[in-house]
Amino acid sequence: MATQLNLASAPARHGGCGCGCGGGGAEATPELLASALPKVVRHGAIIGGLTSMKPGQKVVLVVDHDPLPLLTQLDRVAPDAHDLTYLERGPELFRLEFTRR
Repeated sequence: MATQLNLASAPARHGGCGCGCGGGGAEATPELLASALPKVVRHGAIIGGLTSMKPGQKVVLVVDHDPLPLLTQLDRVAPDAHDLTYLERGPELFRLEFTRR
């Protein structure tokens, strides 16, 4: 049986929008915690999300290691499509900000 998600009843987080983006309005940058995604689809889901962003959009990816294989895959699929800034470089967490060009 499929599980249905009722977003209307989802608890508001951060700024009250319920999406977990930080809720600071247009200037807020959403964060994606990679460990929340099933490992079998993790790279595909992240790359799909990054390549579907509109120019100027940003997202922060939070991972527990330097995601060099993911970055290599992204460069093959969408070369030079994003600007990348490391906001935090371990040792426990890596936070990378992607901005769509």
